[in-house]
Parts: sequence; C-alpha cells; structure tokens
Amino acid sequence: MIPLGKPKIDSLRIHLPLSEVVVNLDHSHFMRSITESNDDGEVLKEHVKTTYFNPEAIVSSTYKVRSSFGEETLFIGFSSKLLKKNYFCGIDKHTIKQIYDFITKEGLVSVSKEQFLNAKVVDVDFCIDYYLDDEDHKIKDVVNICSDLSIPRKDLNIGAVRKKENCGIWWGEREKVGKAFHSKQFLKYYAKAVELKYNPKSIPFYDAYLRDELNSEFIDIKGNRYPQNKFFDEDRLLRVETTIKNNQHFNSYGYDIKTLNDLLKLELDTNFLQIFNRPMSKYMTGYREISHTEGMTLAQKFKYYAMLKHAEISNCNIEDTIPYYVSEFHPDIKKHQSRFNLKADLLNIVNMNEVGVKTVAHNRKMWRKFIDEIQSKNLIPK
Repeated sequence: MIPLGKPKIDSLRIHLPLSEVVVNLDHSHFMRSITESNDDGEVLKEHVKTTYFNPEAIVSSTYKVRSSFGEETLFIGFSSKLLKKNYFCGIDKHTIKQIYDFITKEGLVSVSKEQFLNAKVVDVDFCIDYYLDDEDHKIKDVVNICSDLSIPRKDLNIGAVRKKENCGIWWGEREKVGKAFHSKQFLKYYAKAVELKYNPKSIPFYDAYLRDELNSEFIDIKGNRYPQNKFFDEDRLLRVETTIKNNQHFNSYGYDIKTLNDLLKLELDTNFLQIFNRPMSKYMTGYREISHTEGMTLAQKFKYYAMLKHAEISNCNIEDTIPYYVSEFHPDIKKHQSRFNLKADLLNIVNMNEVGVKTVAHNRKMWRKFIDEIQSKNLIPK
C-alpha cells in the first residue's frame, strides 16, 4: 500500500541528555576508547568513538554524542526505512513502536519509552508521494518544467539530475538553512521508485522489503484505491521532500513542535501542505507567467495564432505546423536558405510564447492537460 497525496514523516533526529541514557559499555564500537599506536607500541592518539552507524546492515539508526550548550547530548537519527515493508506508511503514532523496538534491539543505548517520546526533535523530513496520471509524461518532464520555472538566485543552490538511477530536482541544501526558514527551506522532487530500484545504495533495501510492495495498490488521501500490477511504471511515482529544521522553523508555519510526542500528534492533513507550498512558490514562477522578454508584433501574433489554430485542428504539436505554414502561406519562396530562415523565424515566434511546451513531443492539448495535473498536485505554482 502506497498512500498518495498524503504528507508523511520520512526521517528525523531526536536528542536528549546523555546523562539520561544508559549506554551499553560492552558495545564493540560506540563510546569505546580507541587507541592508535605505531609498530613500537607507542600511543599516537586516543579518543572515544562518539558516532555509530552499522554499514553492514540493510537498515540502521545513526548515533552521535556531542556537546550542546555545555551538556553531553545524544542524537539518534532514524528514517521510515526502519519500518521495512511498511516503509511507505511513514513514521506516525501507529508505526513509532516499530521504530522504538528497532533502536532497542540495536543495543547501543537503553532509553525508556517516555524518554524516547519526550526527546527533542530536529531535522524532520516530510514527504508526499504522487503518481502521475498522464501516461504520456514522466517525472523527467516534471523536472524539465520545474527547471524552466526556477527563479535564478545566487544565494540558493538549484540542482537537477536525469540519470537511470536518479531523476529529480532540488532547491537549497538541508544543512545550510540557518534561520532563513522562509527563503532557503530545502525542497526536492524525485522519482522514488527509480531511486529505490536502481540506486546502488537502495537496491538491497528494495530487494529485501519492497519488491512486492511497489506493485501493490495505491491509496490516496481521500481513500480512493488504485490497483497496481507487474506493469507498474516507476517513472511516474514522484516523491516530494522538504525539511523542517527545528522548533523555530515549525513556528514559522504556526506549529509548536518540540518533542517527538508533539510531532506524532501533528495533524498531517491537507492544511499541512503549506510546508511544501511555501518553498515551492518561493523557488518557481507561475507557468503562465513565462514569456519572451520582448512582446510580439502584430505580424508575429498573426503567424503564431495561425499555427496554433492549425495545430489544434490537426491535433499535433505547434512546431509540427511550421513546414505546412511555409508551404501554404509562402509557396513563392523557392530557395532552400530562404525557406530555412523562415522556418527559424517561425520557431522563434513559437518559443516566445511556448516556454516548456516547445520540448514536448505530443500535441499542445495533451501538454496543457499535463500542466493542469501537476498544478493541481501543487508541484508548480498556479
């Protein structure tokens, strides 16, 4: 089961005073004194191993001890991967016991349930999964559109990738938000099923727990069910992720979230979509706002609307009408170079008003339908 269109908690870190935690002193690595010496037995360096992650396990929590405001503090990071087959359900009040039991079984520390729930939360990743309804377009089309719509900023990193094992676009960096909650909140769109199935780091997890799950039915936020089968199209399962850094960041949205217990009580309904919509509206301009910086002349508008009308009648892409336009309206032009120049001029006219549309291989109505879909899913500004 993959809930669609519903905000979920994907990962987070909790922290609590180390003095309130019972550390397993018999653990082979964590909080053990590590001594480095030379061949003569001379001690070169000695330190305590204050971090741990099990690289040999398919899933593992992360542990780190550091001084915070003069107090030794334990940070535990975990994600919905600890839920294994329930990965797509996300972390909530129903699945948190499975998370707690996993951390307990890892055996690094002993924390009571009450301490666990009252621990402070930071770096909370929320996500939403969407399935593209339009069979003729893929997530790479969403990435291309979002790239076109992105507003260039010197103070914000914008990146995109279109590879077999990873296809997506992101704005900002998780670790460089600071207090710029309104202008630098991390946001990412990517092909979730593609990442799980083809990214070398995710393949073991996919093979162990999700091979069957990815082909199960979908359930959206309204409870509608979508049966799936072996022909599941991984290029259409899109994940949106964003990170809320701390309590101050939550406050900027009107939420007072300090502890894990507070987080689990949070109502992740349609109103909560604001945490995705705000950064999206900051990083992209509206699709209809994109146009050439120079306005069309009357002659250019006549040519453009003539081609557009023919494209709608012929049910084809507007660029495909250019050869027809040249032949029908300018049959007197015989020279190859002159015809080539006219075609180039007409393509420039199309591009003045068709940013994004010019890249589509299908007709304009199909493209408009796709744009309407991703707007309705709040993936781009309306």
